[in-house]
Amino acid sequence: MLVGQVAESADLLAVALSGGCGLLAALDVVASVVGGRAGHELRVVAAAVRWGVPPSEAWRLVSPGWRDVAAAFVVAERAGVPPSGLLGEAARAMRHAEAQAAGERAGVLSARLALPLGLTFLPGFVLTTIVPVVLGMASTLTR
Repeated sequence: MLVGQVAESADLLAVALSGGCGLLAALDVVASVVGGRAGHELRVVAAAVRWGVPPSEAWRLVSPGWRDVAAAFVVAERAGVPPSGLLGEAARAMRHAEAQAAGERAGVLSARLALPLGLTFLPGFVLTTIVPVVLGMASTLTR
C-alpha cells in the first residue's frame, strides 16, 4: 500500500468525521472517493464494523500500512476525543516518514553513482588536464 494513499485517506476521513459523518458513513464516502486498493481496504473495515467487529480489531484485517490510522482511532476512542485531529496528525507523520525515507534512498543512490561517475570522468580529466601539463613541463625541462 502506498503511504500517499493511506495519508490521503486519513486526511479525508478526518474531514468527513469533523464534518459530522459517523464512522461507517465516513469510511464509505472516503472509500468511494479514493477507490483502488485503499478504497477496498476501507470497505473491508466498514464491513467488519457493520458485522459487529470492534474498530480496533477491524483495522487488523487490512494491510499494515493502516497501522497509524488504526492507532489514531484507538487512541481517540480510549481518550474520548474526536479522531479527526489525530487522523490529520497521523497523515502528517506518515508523509514526513516517507519524505525522510526518500531522502535516505536518494543519499544511498548518490553514493552508489559517485564511483561509476568518478571512474568515467577521471580518465578524461587526466588526459585533458594533467597529461598536457606534465608534457609541457617535460618539454621545458628537456630544452
